[in-house]
Amino acid sequence: MTVSQTKLFAVTGRPVIHSKSPGMFRSVFAHEQIDAAYFRLAAKHAKQAVFMYKHMGLSGMNVTAPYKEDMLRLVDVIHDEAKIIGSINTIVTRDGKLHGYNTDYFGVTQSFKDAGISIAGKKCVVIGAGGAGKAAAYGLVKEGAELTIVNRTFGKAGSLAQKLNCACEPIENLNALLETHDIIVSALSQHVNPVNADALRKRHIVFDANYTDSQLITDARARNCMIVSADDWLVNQAQLAYFHFLGTMPHTQLLRAGLDAQALGDKKHTIATIGLMGSGKTSHGRVLAEKIGYDFKDTDDEIVVKEQRSISDIFAQDGEAHFRKLERNELASGFNSPNPTLLSCGGGIVTHEENRKVLNTNSLVVWLFATPQAIIARTNIQKRPLLQVADPEKKLEEIYAERKGMYAETADIVFSTEKKMKDTNADIIIQELEHIGICKQ
Repeated sequence: MTVSQTKLFAVTGRPVIHSKSPGMFRSVFAHEQIDAAYFRLAAKHAKQAVFMYKHMGLSGMNVTAPYKEDMLRLVDVIHDEAKIIGSINTIVTRDGKLHGYNTDYFGVTQSFKDAGISIAGKKCVVIGAGGAGKAAAYGLVKEGAELTIVNRTFGKAGSLAQKLNCACEPIENLNALLETHDIIVSALSQHVNPVNADALRKRHIVFDANYTDSQLITDARARNCMIVSADDWLVNQAQLAYFHFLGTMPHTQLLRAGLDAQALGDKKHTIATIGLMGSGKTSHGRVLAEKIGYDFKDTDDEIVVKEQRSISDIFAQDGEAHFRKLERNELASGFNSPNPTLLSCGGGIVTHEENRKVLNTNSLVVWLFATPQAIIARTNIQKRPLLQVADPEKKLEEIYAERKGMYAETADIVFSTEKKMKDTNADIIIQELEHIGICKQ
């Protein structure tokens, strides 16, 4: 059995399903012919994200809200800019240790440079003192800006200003500040906007961290302000993150090309679950399908019905190769239902390249992950032909080592089923799906 050489990378946060990072990194991997895969890693908290990172065998991970600050206590080595900013958005494994970096500041400063804007000596205001705000403030000060930080909680603004040796003001003074400041960087959530539209002038340069248009951007356009795109921030922070991952700086046009990757909401007619045998593809899939009103179909069950014999018997009588052929045939017919369908796929379905392409093109692919140890503890070995060996846990570890790159290449998003709580896990999946309009509870 061969071990996959594919390097695994991911982005984590909550929610994470909306992230554009997979498209960017996959675009570079494909162009440069790098054997690597990148997917979204959904986790209930930062600690679970790190657990999955380690046990799945990832080489690196990007981190988005709300886990950036939590990662400070979960990595082994915190690099200088992350210490100063107080948050981590990039994790890399090096010599067996987790290294934490922050590349958000570079996303900000490089975006201004790309737009031909010199920051040095400019009067800038950063709105927000959370993870993104701290990174923006650090980058602007580093480039010589005359910075003022405002935040709803003034104490947080003061603490950050003291650390960076810059000014701070209560958020109530924001609109008055704009009379003397040229650059406005907003690091607030999309629907929060303390900037009065009447305070904006044509001379203002506006940069919003949200890559979905906010009210601030709408108002700035109406007043003919210069706008620096949040996509630039996203692309440039990814460029430095890629450097930490693989040691080279990718061309930004390759990253930018990936921003137009197929939206997951466009795949909503079919949701496919993949993963190791015993990871919960069928048990969780049934619960999830019922909760969101999808039809449910299990490829293994369909094969058993059509063949009139068990999976074990098919393996014993005709071998694994024949079973994989039956599996491919079943998958090909799995997308023909007129109704939205949740398709539970056999653990080995990803071993055939055509299956991987078909799944990724025609469905939103959900990878359910549990460690081999957890799976063996809850699995009836007698129903698993491939595990009927002296050491089933070791066998499952070998299967995962062989298939992990295939799962990662196929998956849009991964969820943990380490603890087999079907209702709870299904609800966590639904919370993510809601963010791309697939279902509403």
